[in-house]
Amino acid sequence: MGWRRILLLVVVVVAAAGGAWWAFRPQPIAVDMATLGRGTLIVTVDDEGVVQVRDTYQVSTPIGGDVQRIPLEVGDRVEAGTIVASIVPQLSGFLDERSRAEAEAAVRTAEASLTSAQSEITGAQTDIEYWKAEVARSERLLERGLTTQQAAEQARLERDRASVRLTNAQATLELRRRQLEQAQTALIDPTQSDSPSRRLNLTAPISGTVLEVSNESARSLVAGTPLLTIGDPDNLEVVVDLLSEDAVRIKQTGTNAPAWIDAWGGDVELLAQVHQVEPIGFTKVSALGVEEQRVRVHLDILSDHAEWRQLGHLYRVFVRIQVERVDDAVLVPTAALFRDGEDWAVYAVDQDRAVLRKLVLGARDSQSAEVKSGLDTGDRVILHPNDQIADATLVVDRAEMAS
Repeated sequence: MGWRRILLLVVVVVAAAGGAWWAFRPQPIAVDMATLGRGTLIVTVDDEGVVQVRDTYQVSTPIGGDVQRIPLEVGDRVEAGTIVASIVPQLSGFLDERSRAEAEAAVRTAEASLTSAQSEITGAQTDIEYWKAEVARSERLLERGLTTQQAAEQARLERDRASVRLTNAQATLELRRRQLEQAQTALIDPTQSDSPSRRLNLTAPISGTVLEVSNESARSLVAGTPLLTIGDPDNLEVVVDLLSEDAVRIKQTGTNAPAWIDAWGGDVELLAQVHQVEPIGFTKVSALGVEEQRVRVHLDILSDHAEWRQLGHLYRVFVRIQVERVDDAVLVPTAALFRDGEDWAVYAVDQDRAVLRKLVLGARDSQSAEVKSGLDTGDRVILHPNDQIADATLVVDRAEMAS
Protein backbone atom coordinates (compact mmCIF):
# COMPACT_ATOMS: atom_id res chain seq x y z
CA MET A 1 0.00 0.00 0.00
CA GLY A 2 2.90 2.40 0.66
CA TRP A 3 4.31 2.00 -2.84
CA ARG A 4 0.89 2.53 -4.36
CA ARG A 5 0.42 5.78 -2.48
CA ILE A 6 3.89 6.94 -3.55
CA LEU A 7 3.17 6.05 -7.17
CA LEU A 8 -0.19 7.86 -7.05
CA LEU A 9 1.48 10.92 -5.52
CA VAL A 10 4.11 10.94 -8.32
CA VAL A 11 1.39 10.73 -10.97
CA VAL A 12 -0.51 13.61 -9.36
CA VAL A 13 2.63 15.77 -9.16
CA VAL A 14 3.59 15.06 -12.80
CA ALA A 15 0.05 15.82 -13.98
CA ALA A 16 0.00 19.06 -11.99
CA ALA A 17 3.38 20.10 -13.39
CA GLY A 18 2.27 19.29 -16.93
CA GLY A 19 -0.95 21.25 -16.47
CA ALA A 20 0.95 24.23 -15.11
CA TRP A 21 3.36 24.15 -18.07
CA TRP A 22 0.46 23.89 -20.50
CA ALA A 23 -1.37 26.77 -18.85
CA PHE A 24 1.62 29.12 -18.62
CA ARG A 25 3.54 28.14 -21.78
CA PRO A 26 4.24 31.06 -24.27
CA GLN A 27 1.19 31.57 -26.49
CA PRO A 28 1.82 32.41 -30.16
CA ILE A 29 0.55 35.83 -31.28
CA ALA A 30 -1.80 35.81 -34.25
CA VAL A 31 -0.49 38.08 -37.03
CA ASP A 32 -1.10 38.81 -40.70
CA MET A 33 1.66 37.56 -42.97
CA ALA A 34 2.71 38.07 -46.57
CA THR A 35 5.07 36.09 -48.77
CA LEU A 36 7.59 37.99 -50.88
CA GLY A 37 7.57 37.54 -54.62
CA ARG A 38 9.02 39.12 -57.74
CA GLY A 39 7.25 41.61 -59.95
CA THR A 40 7.39 44.96 -61.69
CA LEU A 41 7.28 48.05 -59.48
CA ILE A 42 5.90 51.21 -61.09
CA VAL A 43 6.26 54.37 -59.01
CA THR A 44 3.80 57.11 -59.96
CA VAL A 45 2.92 60.67 -59.04
CA ASP A 46 -0.84 60.96 -58.53
CA ASP A 47 -2.99 64.08 -58.63
CA GLU A 48 -6.16 65.56 -60.06
CA GLY A 49 -6.08 67.11 -63.51
CA VAL A 50 -8.32 68.99 -65.91
CA VAL A 51 -9.10 68.18 -69.54
CA GLN A 52 -9.03 71.20 -71.80
CA VAL A 53 -9.12 72.06 -75.48
CA ARG A 54 -5.54 72.45 -76.65
CA ASP A 55 -6.10 75.63 -78.67
CA THR A 56 -8.98 77.98 -77.86
CA TYR A 57 -9.90 81.18 -79.65
CA GLN A 58 -11.76 84.00 -77.96
CA VAL A 59 -13.83 86.41 -80.04
CA SER A 60 -13.94 89.87 -78.46
CA THR A 61 -15.40 93.23 -79.41
CA PRO A 62 -12.82 95.19 -81.43
CA ILE A 63 -14.64 98.47 -80.74
CA GLY A 64 -17.22 99.76 -78.31
CA GLY A 65 -20.83 99.65 -79.44
CA ASP A 66 -24.19 97.92 -79.22
CA VAL A 67 -23.73 94.18 -79.62
CA GLN A 68 -26.70 92.36 -81.10
CA ARG A 69 -27.99 89.20 -79.41
CA ILE A 70 -25.64 86.30 -80.22
CA PRO A 71 -27.63 83.54 -81.97
CA LEU A 72 -25.26 80.75 -80.89
CA GLU A 73 -25.34 78.45 -77.88
CA VAL A 74 -22.66 76.42 -76.17
CA GLY A 75 -22.05 73.25 -78.19
CA ASP A 76 -23.02 74.74 -81.56
CA ARG A 77 -20.72 73.96 -84.47
CA VAL A 78 -19.36 76.92 -86.45
CA GLU A 79 -17.22 77.09 -89.57
CA ALA A 80 -14.34 79.47 -90.13
CA GLY A 81 -15.61 82.75 -91.54
CA THR A 82 -19.15 82.29 -90.21
CA ILE A 83 -20.68 85.44 -88.69
CA VAL A 84 -20.94 84.88 -84.93
CA ALA A 85 -21.78 88.40 -83.71
CA SER A 86 -22.76 91.82 -85.00
CA ILE A 87 -21.95 95.23 -83.53
CA VAL A 88 -23.60 98.53 -84.22
CA PRO A 89 -20.66 100.84 -83.58
CA GLN A 90 -21.01 104.20 -81.98
CA LEU A 91 -20.00 107.16 -84.07
CA SER A 92 -16.31 107.43 -83.38
CA GLY A 93 -14.60 110.69 -82.69
CA PHE A 94 -11.44 112.06 -84.19
CA LEU A 95 -8.21 110.60 -82.89
CA ASP A 96 -5.75 112.82 -81.09
CA GLU A 97 -2.10 112.61 -81.98
CA ARG A 98 -1.24 110.00 -79.36
CA SER A 99 -4.26 107.78 -80.13
CA ARG A 100 -3.52 107.84 -83.86
CA ALA A 101 0.11 106.90 -83.24
CA GLU A 102 -1.01 104.01 -81.05
CA ALA A 103 -3.51 102.85 -83.70
CA GLU A 104 -0.87 102.97 -86.42
CA ALA A 105 1.53 101.03 -84.20
CA ALA A 106 -1.18 98.41 -83.62
CA VAL A 107 -1.61 98.03 -87.38
CA ARG A 108 2.12 97.57 -87.86
CA THR A 109 2.16 95.01 -85.04
CA ALA A 110 -0.71 93.10 -86.65
CA GLU A 111 1.05 93.19 -90.01
CA ALA A 112 4.23 91.78 -88.41
CA SER A 113 2.16 89.05 -86.72
CA LEU A 114 0.59 88.22 -90.07
CA THR A 115 4.04 87.91 -91.66
CA SER A 116 5.16 85.67 -88.82
CA ALA A 117 2.07 83.48 -89.24
CA GLN A 118 2.79 83.14 -92.96
CA SER A 119 6.33 82.02 -92.10
CA GLU A 120 4.91 79.44 -89.70
CA ILE A 121 2.81 77.99 -92.53
CA THR A 122 5.87 77.76 -94.76
CA GLY A 123 7.82 75.99 -92.03
CA ALA A 124 4.96 73.59 -91.31
CA GLN A 125 4.62 72.76 -94.99
CA THR A 126 8.36 72.05 -95.15
CA ASP A 127 8.05 69.74 -92.12
CA ILE A 128 5.18 67.85 -93.75
CA GLU A 129 7.13 67.29 -96.95
CA TYR A 130 10.15 66.13 -94.97
CA TRP A 131 8.20 63.66 -92.84
CA LYS A 132 6.25 62.38 -95.82
CA ALA A 133 9.58 61.52 -97.41
CA GLU A 134 10.74 59.96 -94.14
CA VAL A 135 7.59 57.82 -93.97
CA ALA A 136 8.11 56.59 -97.49
CA ARG A 137 11.80 55.88 -96.82
CA SER A 138 11.12 54.06 -93.51
CA GLU A 139 8.43 51.92 -95.14
CA ARG A 140 10.87 50.88 -97.85
CA LEU A 141 13.51 50.09 -95.25
CA LEU A 142 10.93 48.18 -93.21
CA GLU A 143 10.05 46.00 -96.17
CA ARG A 144 13.76 45.18 -96.55
CA GLY A 145 14.17 44.53 -92.83
CA LEU A 146 16.62 47.46 -92.39
CA THR A 147 14.60 49.33 -89.78
CA THR A 148 12.09 48.63 -87.05
CA GLN A 149 8.32 48.90 -86.92
CA GLN A 150 8.71 51.43 -84.12
CA ALA A 151 10.87 53.71 -86.28
CA ALA A 152 8.29 53.57 -89.07
CA GLU A 153 5.46 54.36 -86.65
CA GLN A 154 7.48 57.25 -85.20
CA ALA A 155 7.93 58.71 -88.68
CA ARG A 156 4.17 58.46 -89.32
CA LEU A 157 3.50 60.08 -85.94
CA GLU A 158 5.80 62.99 -86.75
CA ARG A 159 4.10 63.38 -90.13
CA ASP A 160 0.69 63.59 -88.43
CA ARG A 161 2.01 66.08 -85.91
CA ALA A 162 3.38 68.23 -88.71
CA SER A 163 -0.05 68.12 -90.34
CA VAL A 164 -1.64 69.31 -87.10
CA ARG A 165 0.91 72.11 -86.85
CA LEU A 166 0.06 73.20 -90.39
CA THR A 167 -3.64 73.27 -89.54
CA ASN A 168 -2.93 75.35 -86.44
CA ALA A 169 -0.64 77.65 -88.44
CA GLN A 170 -3.36 78.19 -91.05
CA ALA A 171 -5.86 78.98 -88.31
CA THR A 172 -3.37 81.37 -86.73
CA LEU A 173 -2.85 83.07 -90.09
CA GLU A 174 -6.58 83.60 -90.43
CA LEU A 175 -6.67 84.93 -86.88
CA ARG A 176 -3.83 87.38 -87.63
CA ARG A 177 -5.70 88.61 -90.70
CA ARG A 178 -8.75 89.30 -88.59
CA GLN A 179 -6.59 91.07 -86.00
CA LEU A 180 -5.12 93.22 -88.74
CA GLU A 181 -8.60 94.11 -89.93
CA GLN A 182 -9.56 94.97 -86.37
CA ALA A 183 -6.49 97.16 -85.96
CA GLN A 184 -7.17 98.93 -89.25
CA THR A 185 -10.71 99.82 -88.22
CA ALA A 186 -9.30 102.09 -85.50
CA LEU A 187 -7.89 104.33 -88.25
CA ILE A 188 -11.18 104.82 -90.10
CA ASP A 189 -11.95 108.48 -90.49
CA PRO A 190 -15.35 109.16 -88.87
CA THR A 191 -16.20 111.55 -91.73
CA GLN A 192 -16.07 108.59 -94.13
CA SER A 193 -18.74 106.63 -92.26
CA ASP A 194 -21.98 106.53 -94.18
CA SER A 195 -24.14 105.96 -91.10
CA PRO A 196 -23.59 105.48 -87.36
CA SER A 197 -25.86 102.43 -87.55
CA ARG A 198 -23.56 100.53 -89.92
CA ARG A 199 -23.02 97.02 -88.58
CA LEU A 200 -19.68 95.35 -88.03
CA ASN A 201 -19.84 91.57 -88.35
CA LEU A 202 -17.45 89.39 -86.36
CA THR A 203 -16.61 86.00 -87.86
CA ALA A 204 -15.30 82.76 -86.40
CA PRO A 205 -11.48 82.60 -86.74
CA ILE A 206 -11.50 78.77 -87.01
CA SER A 207 -13.89 75.89 -87.53
CA GLY A 208 -14.87 74.42 -84.19
CA THR A 209 -17.43 74.29 -81.42
CA VAL A 210 -18.68 77.11 -79.21
CA LEU A 211 -17.24 76.42 -75.75
CA GLU A 212 -18.50 79.51 -73.95
CA VAL A 213 -20.81 82.45 -74.62
CA SER A 214 -19.70 85.28 -72.36
CA ASN A 215 -22.28 87.84 -73.42
CA GLU A 216 -25.43 86.40 -74.91
CA SER A 217 -27.97 89.21 -74.70
CA ALA A 218 -27.93 92.46 -76.67
CA ARG A 219 -26.12 95.19 -74.75
CA SER A 220 -23.64 98.03 -75.03
CA LEU A 221 -20.10 96.85 -74.50
CA VAL A 222 -16.71 98.48 -74.43
CA ALA A 223 -13.91 97.44 -76.74
CA GLY A 224 -12.13 94.23 -75.78
CA THR A 225 -15.12 92.59 -74.04
CA PRO A 226 -15.11 88.79 -74.60
CA LEU A 227 -18.14 87.52 -76.52
CA LEU A 228 -17.56 83.80 -77.03
CA THR A 229 -14.84 81.13 -77.08
CA ILE A 230 -14.35 78.62 -79.90
CA GLY A 231 -12.25 75.46 -79.98
CA ASP A 232 -12.01 71.91 -81.30
CA PRO A 233 -13.44 69.53 -78.65
CA ASP A 234 -11.64 66.57 -80.26
CA ASN A 235 -8.23 68.21 -79.79
CA LEU A 236 -7.93 67.74 -76.03
CA GLU A 237 -5.06 67.58 -73.57
CA VAL A 238 -4.84 67.00 -69.82
CA VAL A 239 -3.28 69.60 -67.54
CA VAL A 240 -2.32 68.73 -63.97
CA ASP A 241 -0.77 71.02 -61.36
CA LEU A 242 1.93 69.05 -59.55
CA LEU A 243 4.21 69.91 -56.66
CA SER A 244 7.50 71.25 -57.97
CA GLU A 245 9.49 68.32 -56.50
CA ASP A 246 7.23 65.87 -58.35
CA ALA A 247 7.71 67.84 -61.58
CA VAL A 248 11.47 67.48 -61.14
CA ARG A 249 11.11 63.69 -60.77
CA ILE A 250 9.12 63.58 -64.02
CA LYS A 251 11.81 65.60 -65.81
CA GLN A 252 14.45 63.17 -64.57
CA THR A 253 12.66 60.30 -66.33
CA GLY A 254 13.05 62.09 -69.67
CA THR A 255 10.39 63.14 -72.16
CA ASN A 256 7.20 61.25 -72.94
CA ALA A 257 6.79 59.74 -69.47
CA PRO A 258 3.86 57.27 -69.57
CA ALA A 259 0.73 58.11 -67.59
CA TRP A 260 -2.72 56.74 -66.88
CA ILE A 261 -6.05 58.54 -66.53
CA ASP A 262 -8.92 57.20 -64.45
CA ALA A 263 -11.83 58.47 -62.33
CA TRP A 264 -13.05 60.37 -65.41
CA GLY A 265 -16.46 58.71 -65.67
CA GLY A 266 -15.65 55.95 -68.15
CA ASP A 267 -15.23 52.24 -67.58
CA VAL A 268 -11.68 51.99 -68.94
CA GLU A 269 -8.38 53.47 -67.86
CA LEU A 270 -6.94 55.78 -70.50
CA LEU A 271 -3.31 55.73 -71.60
CA ALA A 272 -1.49 59.06 -71.84
CA GLN A 273 2.01 60.48 -71.93
CA VAL A 274 3.68 63.69 -70.81
CA HIS A 275 4.51 66.08 -73.62
CA GLN A 276 5.45 69.20 -71.64
CA VAL A 277 6.54 70.19 -68.15
CA GLU A 278 6.32 73.95 -67.91
CA PRO A 279 9.61 75.59 -66.87
CA ILE A 280 7.91 78.10 -64.55
CA GLY A 281 6.06 77.30 -61.35
CA PHE A 282 3.45 79.25 -59.43
CA THR A 283 2.18 79.51 -55.88
CA LYS A 284 -1.08 77.81 -55.00
CA VAL A 285 -2.82 77.72 -51.62
CA SER A 286 -3.97 74.22 -50.66
CA ALA A 287 -7.28 73.34 -49.01
CA LEU A 288 -5.45 73.42 -45.66
CA GLY A 289 -4.25 76.97 -46.28
CA VAL A 290 -0.64 75.97 -47.04
CA GLU A 291 1.22 77.75 -49.82
CA GLU A 292 2.65 75.26 -52.33
CA GLN A 293 4.83 75.68 -55.38
CA ARG A 294 3.08 74.00 -58.28
CA VAL A 295 4.10 73.30 -61.89
CA ARG A 296 1.74 72.64 -64.80
CA VAL A 297 2.31 69.38 -66.64
CA HIS A 298 0.62 68.76 -70.02
CA LEU A 299 -0.30 65.27 -71.25
CA ASP A 300 -1.48 63.81 -74.55
CA ILE A 301 -4.24 61.18 -74.48
CA LEU A 302 -3.02 58.13 -76.42
CA SER A 303 -6.06 55.86 -76.13
CA ASP A 304 -8.41 55.54 -79.08
CA HIS A 305 -10.70 58.56 -79.35
CA ALA A 306 -13.76 56.31 -79.34
CA GLU A 307 -12.93 55.38 -75.74
CA TRP A 308 -12.92 58.97 -74.43
CA ARG A 309 -15.20 60.84 -76.83
CA GLN A 310 -17.47 61.73 -73.88
CA LEU A 311 -14.74 63.87 -72.30
CA GLY A 312 -15.06 67.62 -72.74
CA HIS A 313 -13.48 70.97 -72.01
CA LEU A 314 -12.65 71.52 -68.30
CA TYR A 315 -13.69 68.01 -67.21
CA ARG A 316 -12.02 66.66 -64.05
CA VAL A 317 -9.84 63.52 -64.19
CA PHE A 318 -7.33 61.71 -61.95
CA VAL A 319 -3.83 61.28 -63.35
CA ARG A 320 -1.01 58.87 -62.47
CA ILE A 321 2.36 59.68 -64.05
CA GLN A 322 5.22 57.17 -64.00
CA VAL A 323 8.45 58.46 -62.47
CA GLU A 324 10.26 55.14 -61.95
CA ARG A 325 9.97 51.52 -63.11
CA VAL A 326 11.83 48.45 -61.80
CA ASP A 327 11.36 45.08 -63.51
CA ASP A 328 11.83 41.67 -61.85
CA ALA A 329 12.25 43.15 -58.37
CA VAL A 330 11.81 41.43 -55.01
CA LEU A 331 8.80 43.26 -53.55
CA VAL A 332 7.89 43.69 -49.90
CA PRO A 333 4.59 45.26 -48.79
CA THR A 334 5.08 48.71 -47.27
CA ALA A 335 2.68 47.60 -44.50
CA ALA A 336 5.49 45.38 -43.17
CA LEU A 337 8.12 48.15 -43.04
CA PHE A 338 9.14 50.20 -40.03
CA ARG A 339 12.12 52.24 -38.96
CA ASP A 340 14.84 50.72 -36.76
CA GLY A 341 17.08 53.70 -36.09
CA GLU A 342 18.30 54.94 -39.45
CA ASP A 343 17.49 51.64 -41.20
CA TRP A 344 14.38 50.12 -42.70
CA ALA A 345 13.42 46.81 -41.07
CA VAL A 346 10.76 44.09 -41.03
CA TYR A 347 9.89 41.12 -38.89
CA ALA A 348 10.46 38.01 -40.97
CA VAL A 349 9.02 34.65 -39.91
CA ASP A 350 11.46 31.77 -39.36
CA GLN A 351 10.18 28.52 -37.78
CA ASP A 352 7.10 30.29 -36.39
CA ARG A 353 9.17 32.99 -34.71
CA ALA A 354 9.57 36.66 -35.56
CA VAL A 355 13.09 37.60 -36.68
CA LEU A 356 14.18 41.22 -37.01
CA ARG A 357 15.67 41.85 -40.45
CA LYS A 358 17.24 45.12 -41.61
CA LEU A 359 16.74 45.92 -45.29
CA VAL A 360 18.26 47.99 -48.05
CA LEU A 361 15.42 49.36 -50.17
CA GLY A 362 15.27 50.80 -53.65
CA ALA A 363 12.21 52.29 -55.33
CA ARG A 364 8.93 52.24 -53.44
CA ASP A 365 5.37 53.44 -53.68
CA SER A 366 2.40 53.40 -51.34
CA GLN A 367 1.90 49.62 -51.69
CA SER A 368 5.27 47.93 -52.26
CA ALA A 369 9.01 48.55 -52.04
CA GLU A 370 11.96 47.06 -53.88
CA VAL A 371 14.24 44.95 -51.66
CA LYS A 372 17.90 45.18 -52.65
CA SER A 373 19.21 43.14 -49.72
CA GLY A 374 17.96 41.55 -46.50
CA LEU A 375 15.17 39.35 -47.89
CA ASP A 376 14.55 37.12 -50.88
CA THR A 377 11.68 35.59 -52.79
CA GLY A 378 9.59 33.22 -50.68
CA ASP A 379 10.41 34.83 -47.32
CA ARG A 380 7.44 35.61 -45.12
CA VAL A 381 7.04 38.89 -43.26
CA ILE A 382 4.61 40.20 -40.64
CA LEU A 383 2.20 42.93 -41.73
CA HIS A 384 1.43 45.84 -39.41
CA PRO A 385 3.70 44.68 -36.54
CA ASN A 386 2.64 46.08 -33.16
CA ASP A 387 4.47 46.51 -29.84
CA GLN A 388 3.73 42.89 -28.88
CA ILE A 389 6.05 41.66 -31.61
CA ALA A 390 9.75 41.46 -30.83
CA ASP A 391 12.73 39.42 -32.00
CA ALA A 392 12.12 35.67 -31.34
CA THR A 393 8.41 36.19 -30.52
CA LEU A 394 6.32 33.09 -31.26
CA VAL A 395 3.75 33.93 -33.98
CA VAL A 396 1.04 32.19 -35.95
CA ASP A 397 -0.60 33.16 -39.25
CA ARG A 398 -4.11 34.46 -38.58
CA ALA A 399 -5.26 33.13 -41.96
CA GLU A 400 -4.14 29.59 -41.07
CA MET A 401 -6.00 29.79 -37.74
CA ALA A 402 -9.18 30.81 -39.54
CA SER A 403 -8.91 27.88 -41.93
